Amino acid sequence: MTTPLLEVIDLSTHFATREGVVKAVNGVSFSVGRGEILGLVGESGSGKSVTGFSLIGLIDPPGRIAGGTVKLEGRDLIGMAPAALRAIRGKRISMVFQDPSMTLNPVLTVGDQMRLALRAHQRLSGPEAQRRLIDVLSRVGIPDPARRLEAYPHQFSGGMRQRIAIAIALLHGPELVIADEPTTALDVSIQAQILTEMKSLARETGTALIWISHDLATISSMADRIAVMYAGRIVESGPTAQVLRDPRHPYTRGLLESLPATATAGTELRSIPGTTPSLLRLPPGCPFAPRCPGAQALCAAEPPETAVGARAYRCHFPLGAAA
Repeated sequence: MTTPLLEVIDLSTHFATREGVVKAVNGVSFSVGRGEILGLVGESGSGKSVTGFSLIGLIDPPGRIAGGTVKLEGRDLIGMAPAALRAIRGKRISMVFQDPSMTLNPVLTVGDQMRLALRAHQRLSGPEAQRRLIDVLSRVGIPDPARRLEAYPHQFSGGMRQRIAIAIALLHGPELVIADEPTTALDVSIQAQILTEMKSLARETGTALIWISHDLATISSMADRIAVMYAGRIVESGPTAQVLRDPRHPYTRGLLESLPATATAGTELRSIPGTTPSLLRLPPGCPFAPRCPGAQALCAAEPPETAVGARAYRCHFPLGAAA
């Protein structure tokens, strides 16, 4: 069997607060193969972004990695010396953040910022570096890239700034890119362009993607596989088409039924009742039970993980399964 590029096993990330310990990521496991796109989806507060940050050691106090392993081609990144992790971060694993306005330096030109990122891992001559920058900007759809290298972030639209952030993430030809809701603040047409470009880049270069989003419609058009998170855990995973066509977990079905595209014109949109639970005070057993229309007494016990082929889910009473 081919070794996955990234293998995450029982990852837990906790935050110490005055009121107690917040288990933002609670025993998460998944893997990503070369060139594969994994969609990580769930409501706000489900632990998606913290999972992404945990993979490359971007958790600051009072947060900490409480347990688990994150293996890049068999090498565990958890507990790795900071210098060794910095040699991997940005080169072999890159991250694209949600808001480029917060990650791009407003007082440096785009070219200066890209050169700094390039010099962090490679020493190229001036002409070689210039060619690399122009090539990467061209690949993400920046017109007249040689001239735009001398522009500042505020001289670009929101969509163009996000393309620049993606270009910086691709500078070193990483094996894995973690994209944390990078199109959330963009209008629909620009979102579609960037999604198409990122998917094409993954296919052309063999780069694996972890695409973090709360939007199932986006995930359905991007991902090969999907992992649905709720209250810090993965509650369902599997091939995207199978999960979206035939969900096993009631939470996954609730997300699907909340999509406007699935509603009949003129009817009231459906929503999942209640709100996500506080990670300080999770209910016993299945954390989704208080919001689940099919909850029963057994749901007060921890649901087991059931694996059927490429599918996996955590539910005592899975949808579409034999009783």
